Amino acid sequence: MGIIEKIVVSDETLRGLEADARVHGRTVEQEAAHRIEVQHKSLDREALIERARTFRESLPPQTTDSLTLLREDRDR
Repeated sequence: MGIIEKIVVSDETLRGLEADARVHGRTVEQEAAHRIEVQHKSLDREALIERARTFRESLPPQTTDSLTLLREDRDR
């Protein structure tokens, strides 16, 4: 696990970190690390969404009417 010793943030950001840390029962350092982890995971999520979008666009258009399929299924 890596360690970041000094990070310079605005006073407003620091106040927000302190408030959130109190609410979540963490230190300011733990709160900052948590935010970084959450951001990192959301970037991975965005990449996954983009891959799914690209895959969906590569598929041929659907030519079957879904209403027809529903009716066929219902009539079984």
